[in-house]
Amino acid sequence: MNINQLPEINPEEFSELYCMLNQITIPLKNSTNSRRQFGKHRSTTFGFTRGRFNGKYQLSQSSIKYPSIYKELKRIGDLICPFAYTSMHLNNNVICPKHKDCNNVGDSLLVSFGDYNGCNIVVDGTEYDTNCKPIVFDGKLLEHYNTNDLIGNKYSLIYYNAHNNTFLQ
Repeated sequence: MNINQLPEINPEEFSELYCMLNQITIPLKNSTNSRRQFGKHRSTTFGFTRGRFNGKYQLSQSSIKYPSIYKELKRIGDLICPFAYTSMHLNNNVICPKHKDCNNVGDSLLVSFGDYNGCNIVVDGTEYDTNCKPIVFDGKLLEHYNTNDLIGNKYSLIYYNAHNNTFLQ
């Protein structure tokens, strides 16, 4: 199973997105409506997701509500992601417990940015700094989590495929 840290991205590439995100409130999730082991956390998904009630793959509510953020996420993804993706998950100051991404298909790209220190990702027992340094790995197969030492304001982006892409054709 491959884990690939890509070259560092110029932090300026995230400047516009950082300003946009600081102007909104990212939804607060809790264990009753989201991943049970995560507890309360701020996150949302852009791009295509499966509807919670109808089961259809469609553009997420966050993409519709914040089209300029969605456009900027796509710009960054197209710049740094070495594979086609359908979805982008956004976390704000989330310290993830050990988990696997059971619904992802294939590789995921994780990159973080912001005014922070700590909170590195540990994938398959190895710690990585993802602050403007993307990492690609299969989150469905490899257990991963964050170190619990976050200081500051951190955003994390995960680019992935929510399905095998046939629903988009």
